[in-house]
Amino acid sequence: MKFKYLKEFTLLAGVIAIAAIGARLLAGGETLSDYAKKNPDAAITSSTEAESPEPRQDDVYEASASTAESASDSSTAEASMIAEPEPVGEPETEAEIKPELEPEPSPERITYMDGFYYEPISNEIFKRISGISYPVDCTVSLDELRYVGLKYVDFNGEIQTGELICNKALAQDMVEIFYELCTNDYRIESVKLVDEFGGDDTASMLANNTSCFNYRVVEGTTRLSNHAYGRAIDLNPFYNPYVTYNKDGTTNISPEGSEAYADRSASFPYKIDENDLAYKLFKEHGFKWGGDWNNSKDYQHFEKK
Repeated sequence: MKFKYLKEFTLLAGVIAIAAIGARLLAGGETLSDYAKKNPDAAITSSTEAESPEPRQDDVYEASASTAESASDSSTAEASMIAEPEPVGEPETEAEIKPELEPEPSPERITYMDGFYYEPISNEIFKRISGISYPVDCTVSLDELRYVGLKYVDFNGEIQTGELICNKALAQDMVEIFYELCTNDYRIESVKLVDEFGGDDTASMLANNTSCFNYRVVEGTTRLSNHAYGRAIDLNPFYNPYVTYNKDGTTNISPEGSEAYADRSASFPYKIDENDLAYKLFKEHGFKWGGDWNNSKDYQHFEKK
């Protein structure tokens, strides 16, 4: 039994040896080891491919999803950068969007030109002036006064809306004069009711405010001013001060700080003199100018009795 298969094993070994020798002869006598030494890159690639198994389907799906998510985030970021430009300015408020509504005009309003009109003193206006330019002891009836709406060109060259109160006998004069001043680019710094300054004439002059009605006395006296009747107007008063003379030869100049403009021989803007448009218009409408007075000079002042 020990040697029963010895012959078969020997024959098989011989066949294997012959096959090996034949394979080597066909390969040019080169073994796998020899081939690896001559082609290291091919050997590494083959080794790597052998060690790296095919990815599972789950792995492929997860990798694809991750890549898609990254691409989506990147696209979103880019879209966000485009969709959100830098703000140009503050957003418009409701007040800026909606135009301001003017008060309902009086049925008795007289319109001379667009923006230039006069009407009786309304309850709304009376509330504004009551106890200020129109004190409780005022002897002038409201029926004698008129509220005047007008336009004017300010010191910056911009059209502004102004208002004043005057005697009803002067209302038509006012709208005609101020219309001509406005259309001829005559500069006025401010046209507000003196009530905006607490009825203080000095404060109004310091602000170079043009005003008309104010129930008050003449400065330094107990006599009612023509302003108390709405029959006088002060125009650009800071540049056209009120000058009084003392017995000792000194002068008082009002408002304080306007002393340089009391010298009427000097040349400066907004000066009222005989060549000034406002002077000419008021004179044409029958007004007298305070600059013509002898005992004092009120260069800002025009009045009509």
